[in-house]
Amino acid sequence: MKTSSSIIVQAEEGRFQGVAVAHVTPGFSGAGYVNGTENEGDWLEVDVQIQEDSFYELSVRYAVPDGYRSNALLVDGNCYGYVRSRPTDGFVTERQCSVYLKTGTHTLALLKAWDSGVEVDCFLLSAVDSPELSRTPRQLINPKATAETVSLWNYLNSQFGKGLLTGQHTASGFTPAKEFAYIESLTGKQPAIRGFDLLSYTHATETADPTPHKLQEIAENKGSIESAIEWTTVHNGIVTLTWHWFAPTGGTDKTFYTKNTDFNLPLALKPDSNEHQLLLADIDAIAEQLKKLQDANVPVLWRPLHEADGAWFWWGAFGAEPCKQLWRLLYDRLTNLHELHNLIWVWNSHVQEWYPGDDETDIDSCDIYAPSANYGPLRKPFEQVDALAGGRKLIALGENGSIPDPDQLIASRTPWLWYMTWGEGFVIDGKSTSDEQLKKVYHHPSCITLDRLPNWRHVGHA
Repeated sequence: MKTSSSIIVQAEEGRFQGVAVAHVTPGFSGAGYVNGTENEGDWLEVDVQIQEDSFYELSVRYAVPDGYRSNALLVDGNCYGYVRSRPTDGFVTERQCSVYLKTGTHTLALLKAWDSGVEVDCFLLSAVDSPELSRTPRQLINPKATAETVSLWNYLNSQFGKGLLTGQHTASGFTPAKEFAYIESLTGKQPAIRGFDLLSYTHATETADPTPHKLQEIAENKGSIESAIEWTTVHNGIVTLTWHWFAPTGGTDKTFYTKNTDFNLPLALKPDSNEHQLLLADIDAIAEQLKKLQDANVPVLWRPLHEADGAWFWWGAFGAEPCKQLWRLLYDRLTNLHELHNLIWVWNSHVQEWYPGDDETDIDSCDIYAPSANYGPLRKPFEQVDALAGGRKLIALGENGSIPDPDQLIASRTPWLWYMTWGEGFVIDGKSTSDEQLKKVYHHPSCITLDRLPNWRHVGHA
């Protein structure tokens, strides 16, 4: 195991925009600290001299007087994730992630993401061993999984740490989708995984004061099931489904947002409540659609209750425990009552307290949107998700804007199994991912596009 004294770089010795050196908060380690990142475009960067090619553990020492902060963490201009800070009692040192640095000069930076400033004292680096890529294959959590589902599972296990499955969400359930037409016209290829949303299939989609965009989303996502079946049975593609679940008791406009509904999840988890019956009715309605996929021998990367820890969706509005109870209810009802055995269960949060358990998920994931046109490896969120099950699970990027650069993923040993670029503007307008970068990804030897997929429905059982 590598051991090394820490390299410490004082923040006040760096370069700034919109920030300033301060001396008010006691406990700083150098001649002061940097206070700022209050406004869009504010940043702080420092140079660090590396004497030996190695992986290094990167930490930041900071203080937050109140509130929550988020700053993009950049290494040589590439996004490695976000420093998301809670209020602290003075300065604290927080590990961020491992980074691979060659001998020479490198730049570490913080770029404002949201909320006001954080007080940055210094950056710290310590040499560590190279991260582990391999995984011991596991069994699916559903022992009755269909043959096609097990075959997909075997294929996914065979690719982890070796290839990156390309993925694209579509805002439309119909074929052809505008995102896919754009990708094919530009690259001559199609993604291996196609993402769909089930938001049109629950009961309470009619809400008060609907905006035009809400009505458009409902209309466009009808047909998702039929297109998902076609994607696998005709094109040999892989399907992933998410579910923007309109609140069972209704509300205003898009009621999957906490702010637009008064739906009470803890009450709905009580079997004797009317809300519980409405909750079950919605699950049953989705089960009916998932059954169509099972009948067509289409396995699904199933990612419900996404981004719960953010609390902006009602399934996360009451904290971790009700959400985990809902996850277990979903699994039990879909698997044991409706006998759906074509689902690979994809958890979607990097926060430990929200994790339902190692034996209750198949794949763990998170959603991360890097700054536009930044193709960094997002190493920090990968490590956070990987830590949920102690480095034993397959890890995926459930949603993204900019697509991580495959060369950076290889160099940083960040083996996302797949990425799933969100729909419309995130791929078409060239702002999140440029056309040149999109071409690079779709023609990179480590990236698996639709034409490079084997007949995965016949991969041998483990």
